[in-house]
Amino acid sequence: MVVTARAPGKLVILGEYAVLSGAPALVMAVDRYAQARIAPSRDRRTHFEARLAERTKVSVAAGEPTGYALVDNVLAGARAFAAAPPWTGSLDSSGFFAGGTKLGLGSSAAALCAWAGAWAAYARAHGAQVPAPTAASLIALHRAFQRGAGSGLDVATAFMGGVIRYELDGAAAPRIGSVRLPNGVGFAGVFAGSSASTPDLVGRYHAWEAAEPLAAGQLKDRLAGLAAAGCEAASAGDARVFLDAVSDYGEALEALGLAMGAEIVTGEHRRIGLLGRKLGVVYKTSGAGGGDVGLALSLQPESLREFRARVAELGFLVVELGIDQRGLVVGESSE
Repeated sequence: MVVTARAPGKLVILGEYAVLSGAPALVMAVDRYAQARIAPSRDRRTHFEARLAERTKVSVAAGEPTGYALVDNVLAGARAFAAAPPWTGSLDSSGFFAGGTKLGLGSSAAALCAWAGAWAAYARAHGAQVPAPTAASLIALHRAFQRGAGSGLDVATAFMGGVIRYELDGAAAPRIGSVRLPNGVGFAGVFAGSSASTPDLVGRYHAWEAAEPLAAGQLKDRLAGLAAAGCEAASAGDARVFLDAVSDYGEALEALGLAMGAEIVTGEHRRIGLLGRKLGVVYKTSGAGGGDVGLALSLQPESLREFRARVAELGFLVVELGIDQRGLVVGESSE
């Protein structure tokens, strides 16, 4: 019996950083996938293959760690299946890379969701009392993998699919609701050419909060207000107010980067954003910033097409993306 699973990536539309203090975030699941596969081993050893920017393989004795922290964290969490028979598995998130460089679409969150979903189903097929993953359990696993960093919005999006509104309450528990983009809003991703470390940037953000509490409070209030306004506009289907909020949030993220001494909006993103403004396209960084992918939004298909063409002429990679509506999907077969 073979178990497969896949989980989508994400683009953050609104709420970066502010979500850590309880503000709402708006996040979209996109059709780049992490895919997991698990089957019984044909010998007495466990075999695992990771397909990221490159392929790597490992073979270990049954019950031994694979050496891949994300995978081993999931295995350790399924204690009811600790004495699993040897297996052969793979985890493929190569679609989250371009030319060996990570795009910033939430690859680790998608990979964890896919592997956890596949492993839980595989364990249950072997009679173990392992519960199916939930958004909360997956977020906890991912936080452990990232040493406590992050809000969990990327994991929730990979699990749920679609467009979600995501908030943390006082106990850092998630509240998740489904949203639709306003009618007529089209989008595209643009890779600015360099990868960033979300845990490092979030760490710098928290250090700035502690060192400059007054300035931090004022800027966080600005971010929170814009995020809330944009989320409400999306829920109401008000495309103009929604796009204005996204544009203003992008400017506030640049101000945040300057305040905390980090290049959240890089020179490349500023250049792309300037082109967007000339063409009537809203553009902002998506996620923690510092490189990675940016998000372009417009009500005018012609403007968005011209934006894509001009961005490509400038040497940046246009990442063609659609919305994934299904989230984590797990299947079984007898192959």
